[in-house]
Order: sequence, then C-alpha cells, then structure tokens
Amino acid sequence: MSGVRCQVSRITYHVLMIFLFGLIFSGSQAPLALAQDQVPITATVDRTILSTKEQLILTVTVTGDFLDIPNPDLSQLADFVVVNSSTSTQVSIINGDLTTQGVFVYTLQPLREGGLVISPITINLSGQIYQTEPIDIRVVTSSAPLPTPTVPVVEPGTLGSQDFFVEADVDNLRPYLGQQVTYTFKLYQAAGFIGQPDYQPPSFTNFWSQTIVNQPTYNMKAGGRDYLVTEIRTALFPANLGPVTISPAKIVIPNFPYQDIVLETEAITVDVQSLPDGAPADFKGAVGQFEIRAGLSKNETVVNEPITLIVEIKGAGNIEALVEPPLPELPNWRVFESQAQSTVEVQGDRVYGTRRFERLIVPGQAGSYTLPPINFTYFDLEAGQYRTIASQPIPVVVKPGKGEDLPPPVIAVGPNKQEVALLAGDIRHIKPVPAVLNGEETSLLNEPLYWSAWVLPVLLVGGLWMWQNRRQYLLANAAYARSQNARRTAQKILAEAQRGGVDSYAAAHRALLGYLSDKLSRPTTGLTNDSLVSLLKTTQLNPALIERVQEALAQIDIGRFAPGSEAAVGSFLAETNKLINDLEKSFKDLEIRNKK
Repeated sequence: MSGVRCQVSRITYHVLMIFLFGLIFSGSQAPLALAQDQVPITATVDRTILSTKEQLILTVTVTGDFLDIPNPDLSQLADFVVVNSSTSTQVSIINGDLTTQGVFVYTLQPLREGGLVISPITINLSGQIYQTEPIDIRVVTSSAPLPTPTVPVVEPGTLGSQDFFVEADVDNLRPYLGQQVTYTFKLYQAAGFIGQPDYQPPSFTNFWSQTIVNQPTYNMKAGGRDYLVTEIRTALFPANLGPVTISPAKIVIPNFPYQDIVLETEAITVDVQSLPDGAPADFKGAVGQFEIRAGLSKNETVVNEPITLIVEIKGAGNIEALVEPPLPELPNWRVFESQAQSTVEVQGDRVYGTRRFERLIVPGQAGSYTLPPINFTYFDLEAGQYRTIASQPIPVVVKPGKGEDLPPPVIAVGPNKQEVALLAGDIRHIKPVPAVLNGEETSLLNEPLYWSAWVLPVLLVGGLWMWQNRRQYLLANAAYARSQNARRTAQKILAEAQRGGVDSYAAAHRALLGYLSDKLSRPTTGLTNDSLVSLLKTTQLNPALIERVQEALAQIDIGRFAPGSEAAVGSFLAETNKLINDLEKSFKDLEIRNKK
C-alpha cells in the first residue's frame, strides 16, 4: 500500500511540531501527559486468511499529545517479514489541546502456512510500555482455495477500484406487524483506516430496534480486489402498517490530510403486512414464540396482608412491547397496579428475553383459594396461527388476621352509666397554663446569642487555618488530590455526556479509565483490557467489581462502532455512574482496612 498521499516527511513534521510548541506552549515548562481518553496504540489487518503467496497490510496507529511519535516495536514479529512500510502523521488542535496521530502501515509476507500469530506490538511512552492485542492469521497453501464466504458475494466489477463501499439490506421486505426483521449494514474495505470510522445508523422511525452485538467480519473478492467485509446488524420490529422507509445509513472514514470519505447506503422500503384475521379478543399484538408462568411471592398469608403476583412471559419476539395479560376474576381480593421489567438478549440474529409483571394483591377473607390460570395470546410465526397459552393454577392459603371477628373493647364509665364502646383515641391532653407567669428579666449572660458572638470568630479563624493546611497538603500531594476528586471528575464527564452533543461511549471510556488512573496513581489509558484487569486484581478489589469493569469496557468497544438507541446509551451511562460509585465505596473500604 502506498503511503505517499497521506505521508508527512519527518523533517516537515519536526518543524511543524517546534512551531506549534513555541506558539501554544511558550512559557510553560510542564511536560505533556497522555490524555485519558486516548488509546495510545492499536493494530488492524486487512485480512485474516491468505495464501503463502499473498501479502497482508498491518496498520498500527499511535495517538497521544506527545511532540515526537515513537516507532512501534515489531521485534516479536516472528512468522512474517516486513517487505514494505510507510508512515503518515496527523496533527490537530482543539481548544488549545494538541493531539498527534501517527499511522504506520506495514506490508507483511507470511513465512509459512498454518495458524500464525501477529504478536503484540509494543510502544514505550515515557517509560510506560503499552501493547496491542495479538492477531490470529490463517495461511493456506497457494494451491488451496480460500474458504468460500457464507454470505452472498458482490458481483465482480460492481465495486470497480473503490477502496471503500457500503450497502444495506433487510432479510424480509414484507414482514407482519410486530415480526422481527434483521437490518444489515455492510462495509467493504480494501484499504486500511487512518483513524476510527464513525458509523451513523438510520433513525429507524416506525420500528422498535435492538442492536445485535455479534458483528461478523469476513474476506471476499470482488472486481479483482480483496475486501474485508464488516457487518453491523440491527433487529427491527415494525410498529406501523403499510410501506415504511428506512433512511440511509452513513459512515465517515477519516482521510487526513484530504477531505473525509462519507459513504451512504440506499434507503430501503419495507411493506408491513397486517396479521391474519381471526385474532382472539384478548390478543394484544405479541408476535413470535412464547411461554408463560405465574406464581406468588408466598403461598400462605393472612387477611389484608399483601402478596405479590408474578407473571413472566419468556420467548423470542419484541420483549419490550409485550402487554400484561388480563387477570381472571379474583373475588374477595383487591388488585393494585402492576410494575413491569424486561431482560433482553440476542442469540444469533434473534431477540429473546423475559417480560416480568409484578402486581400486589390483597386477600379480604380467610380461606383456601386457587388462583385461576392466566391466559396469554400471541401469533405464532412458525405455525402461522394464533395461539393461547396458560399458566398453572396457583394454590394459596389465607389465614384470619389478628383480632379478626372479635367485638370491639368495652369500657365501663360508672355504676349507673351505660357501657361505651371505645371507637378511637385521638384526643390529647392540653397542658394547663401556670397561674403565675415568670416576669423576671433574663440576664444577657444567659442568652445563646451573646456567647455565639464570642465563639463564631474563633470558629471562623480555626476553619480558615484548617482549610489552608488542607490546601497546602493537596498541593504537595497531587496523587492524593486526584484520588480524592476522582469520582467527582468522572461524574462530571458522565453528566456532560447525558446532555448530548458528545460521543457517549467515548465519554464513558474517558470517565472510567480516568477514575481508575486517579485512584491507582498510574496511567491506565491504552492498557489492554486483560492488562487492566490484571492490574485491578492486585488492588484486592471485589472480584465482582473487576468483572463489571471488564464488561463495561467490552460494551464501550462495541458501542463506539455500533451505538445503540438513545435509551440504551442513557442506561449504559447510568450503569457506568453506578459502577464508579461502587468502586469508590470499595476503594474507601480498602483504605480503612489498610490504616488499621
């Protein structure tokens, strides 16, 4: 791959760096530090399967706010030989902050066939070693055919000489109302990226949507060129009948120093069909395959003591849109409003989950009861007909409450008086007014305000002295100061992300890694997820918290390239905030134990 178009000579680069440094940072002797939201080094390849006579392109990207970009260390590259290389540099200044990005492109020739590994590529930044993840490569003999893609192949010649191409499709253009269809965005890539692409999905108006986490990649040949294809899939559930248009998806590919490459798919029109006639009266629009179960929080209670009726509907379909099935008649029971919650997961390309409804019910009479089955009706796509399923009957025993059926207490008020039943006790004694009021004058020495005038200045002087000592201590102990303010700083970043206008997943990444860096007093940005987890395990943190950190980082990696709905993003930011609060509590507990 030629790097002439994007390459900046080393001499030009150093001159530019010296000029920018003198212009922006003149008078400042403070060394530049790596920004918390930057990943120092990443590595990608244009393919993972090739023959012994073919070559692959390895792209290593180094990002930071340092003046000179160090070269990556490829000394551990044992299974390949570098036959060509090129370097390009990008410099940006935003609000006075300098960011430098170096892209190192290497053409690699495999030395043998079989399962090879591109070992982790390292870089030394101010004494801190960062590395990329290893990359698995499969090399076959030159006579052996490459594996055939399991997806439709683009017709030869349709891509021409384009380095990048996008398209989108759905797996069903005539779905039923509420039936899942899968929207697939495909990016064809014949060249390496300079920077991270920005995928902008359609708004999916008139659909319920759920991002499918599994994003497959594979290699294919079209127009005489090899392409790496990346798919981003979204599960859609039509919410309106008739022709519905899915707006174009867009992706922006950085192309420094030239204008960014902007690619758009074609709009897709889906003709949503109404469900067949003959729906039962209790049908509420559920489409898919489901099962139902019901139970009580306890099967024995007393009169007027509430218990919880739990109804769960589990299966494949639009779980979030499921409506609570109607309850049968429950004589002698009071029924209150229900609360619902959902658990959703994606298996393959299908959306599964459980919709749980909880409702308080209160018995009004003692006895042994059997709550009738609860019916749920849905349209079964596999059978092509409506089905009604039912839960099992629920036995419950209701015992008499305390004092039930007893006569009210009777109070005798005198030998010749009629007995009076005590109905309530809401009269309170009235304190009598003393016969003589104290008219003596109170001494000034007995007034609290008098003594406050003497004590308050002393307290102010003492508080000022303590504040100054605290400030001097924080100035002298920068690491301690960062640790104390870590949660506040992270929550400020998350709050700004909630207001919109920024990349929410990038903000969550910056907040979480910045928080851990401040608490651990060492840089965490750019460490691999496994390295960060290993580092956290040395802190004696709760293993469950460490696992939550690992899950959050994995979700951030997915969300940066394929962001979900606005509600999903907001929920993730809230979960990140809760994770930081739990980490703060755990760090404080560790600090207390270490002091003992």
